[in-house]
Amino acid sequence: MGIRHPLVHEIARDTYLINEFGLCNHYVLVGSQRALVIDCGMGYYDMVALIATITDKPYDVVITHGHPDHAGMMHQFDQVYMNEADLPLLPWAAKTDFNLDEFVWNNRLHVGDWQVWEVTEDMVNRGHKDTQVLSLHEGDVFDLGNRKVTAYALPGHTKGCMYLIDDMSRIAFTGDCCNYNLGSRDVAVSTVLRGLLRIESQYGILYDRMFTGHSTYCGTLDVKANDIAVVRNLIGAYRSLLNGNPEIGWKRMQLFPDRPPHKVVLYGPEVQYPHENARGPMVCAGFNEELLWEEGEEHIVP
Repeated sequence: MGIRHPLVHEIARDTYLINEFGLCNHYVLVGSQRALVIDCGMGYYDMVALIATITDKPYDVVITHGHPDHAGMMHQFDQVYMNEADLPLLPWAAKTDFNLDEFVWNNRLHVGDWQVWEVTEDMVNRGHKDTQVLSLHEGDVFDLGNRKVTAYALPGHTKGCMYLIDDMSRIAFTGDCCNYNLGSRDVAVSTVLRGLLRIESQYGILYDRMFTGHSTYCGTLDVKANDIAVVRNLIGAYRSLLNGNPEIGWKRMQLFPDRPPHKVVLYGPEVQYPHENARGPMVCAGFNEELLWEEGEEHIVP
C-alpha cells in the first residue's frame, strides 16, 4: 500500500511545503493577518480542505506559471493571481475533466513509483468553480501582516513565469523558472539569462534558500532547497549559447517519450538524479536556436 495523502512539511516558521504525491510542490505561507498559497498543484486531492487544516486566515492564491502541475486545482478557488502572459495556457492547464489515466500519462516520470504513492480515480479533484484570474505583475507585494511576499518576473520556462520572495523566511519560491532542466522555447536566451543573473544577485541579500515546484519526487521523500549552483550553472549554460561555444546534447521529453529528442545545452559537473535513476550534467537547458537574442537587441553577452 502506498501513501494516499499529500505530505505537509514546515520548512520555516509558518511556512509549509505540500508535496502532492511526488509530482509537484506548492506552499502555504501564514502571516499574522493573512496567508498566501503559492501554486495549486495538479489535482489529486481537496486542496481547500487541506489548507483549512493549516490556517483559518483569509488567503490569496498565486500561480507561478500556467502549466497543469501548477494551475491544476485553480478551479477549487474563487480567484487566483497569475501573470497574464500565461493566460493562453488556460484552460488546458486546469481542465476539470482530467481522469487518473491522463494524470499517469502526463506525469509518467514524476508519478510512477507506486511503491511510494497510491492514487485512485476517486481522489482526483480539479474543482469546478468559475475562477477569476487576476493579473500578477512584477513588483506586486502580498502583505500578510508580519511578512511581505514580493513577485518577480523570470520569463523562460513560460512567457509569464514568476517567482516570489518572502521577507520573513527569506525563501525564494521559484516554481519552474530556474530548475536544472530549464527550457526556453518561446523566450530569447538573452532575456532568460538576464533574469537568471538577477535572481542570482538577490541570493544572500533578499533570500537564503530557494524552493522550486519540484523539490521532491516520486521515489524520494526528502525535502531539500534548490542548490544555488543550479542557477549559476544555468547562467553558464545560457552564456555559452550566446558566446557560440555550448556543449550540445539531446534529451527526450519525459512527458512525450514517443517524440524525437530535442537539442539541449549541457553544463556543469555530472550529478545523480535519484528521481530519474540516472546521472547527467548539473543543468540541461532547452532552447530555441532561432531565438537567442531579442529582435533588434545588441549582441552583448551580459
